Amino acid sequence: MISIRSYIIALAGVFAIILTGCNPRAVESLLVDAPETLETNQSGDFSAMANEDARAPVAYSWDFGDGTTMDGTSVAHTFSEAGSYTVMVTASNRDGRYTVSESTNVMVMNPPVPSQVLAILTNPTTIDTQTLVELSANVRGDAPMTYAWDLGDGSTSSSPTPQHTFMSAGDYTVSLQLSNEHGQDSRSLDISVVQFEPAYCADLTEMNSVLFDRNSSVLSDDAMMTLSDNVEILGECLNLNARIEGMTSPFERNPQQLSEDRARALMDHYTSNGIDAERLSMVGLGSSSGSKKSGADQFQRADTIPIR
Repeated sequence: MISIRSYIIALAGVFAIILTGCNPRAVESLLVDAPETLETNQSGDFSAMANEDARAPVAYSWDFGDGTTMDGTSVAHTFSEAGSYTVMVTASNRDGRYTVSESTNVMVMNPPVPSQVLAILTNPTTIDTQTLVELSANVRGDAPMTYAWDLGDGSTSSSPTPQHTFMSAGDYTVSLQLSNEHGQDSRSLDISVVQFEPAYCADLTEMNSVLFDRNSSVLSDDAMMTLSDNVEILGECLNLNARIEGMTSPFERNPQQLSEDRARALMDHYTSNGIDAERLSMVGLGSSSGSKKSGADQFQRADTIPIR
């Protein structure tokens, strides 16, 4: 039998519940702890706690807004794509009769990417002294990026794709320094530049010969006119050298000395017209008894032989 005292106490508790309009052991509130920002594929810790006087057991259910759900008071989660996500957690007890939900926003960003130079490219790949070359680079990193090119001949550029003509043949080291707010990187490329040469230079097998008066090594006006074509050829075909051969007819005096003087006359004429002496060689052949030319006076000459 229930005593009158016990009955009165139980009845007072029921009246208290009715008067307050709440159940002190129901899930009524949630405290959520979650990161505000994450990087993609970075694990984040999420936890929730219902009011302390909520009657156990309390079940926690998470919805991360990316199609993923989990259960538990403390969970870890990673987001595979950047974006803004609304994370919802629901706590309930007494078989779901008492339920409270809270949400929080998480901003997910791609991790910063420092600048990186993967490769330097030239277009075209075969370069001569008249080629306009476009330089470019395969790069990686967050924009904006700053380009600092050193073209190896004293020229620089800040363009992502500079265009440049190398005026002199030779080997050059082209380098690029790339930077953004997360870091910098550099790379270099060695390129070879050849001297431009007109197409006809490759097929050239002979040049103009000049004739001299008997026993003379002085260039006549006609001889210098003839040599002007040779000067033009040597000026355009810079990969071409020449051997100068002087000779005499059998009837001339001091044939060896005279043949050398005739070769030297051509050498002096070429160098005075801007041809580098290092590209020229000379020899006196003395008296010639045979030639592709006909007639004895045709031996009174000097030939310019193209050499590669």
